[in-house]
Amino acid sequence: MSQSSSNMVRALVLRELEAGKRDDGLWLQAMSESKMDQAKAQVRYVELRTQAMQGDVKGLLIKQIRGAVAQDSGNSGVRLGNASLAEYLSAKTLKK
Repeated sequence: MSQSSSNMVRALVLRELEAGKRDDGLWLQAMSESKMDQAKAQVRYVELRTQAMQGDVKGLLIKQIRGAVAQDSGNSGVRLGNASLAEYLSAKTLKK
């Protein structure tokens, strides 16, 4: 994931914390890893939550891209089969 998207995800984690939201499972893991030191646990929690959110964002984007490609393939006659996304986009660009 790019640096700017990582920064965006960290900003989302910060907004969650400011709103008083916290993933209890990740907090417990952070507390355990930091030997119950709350200051260290907060740092570790942000790392863990950022990793989790990046995975969620990446998975969601992949799902949305696949859905759009599938829908578009049905409408345009472009068949993906084993083609890469780059090949698909090239075919779409050439057709327009």
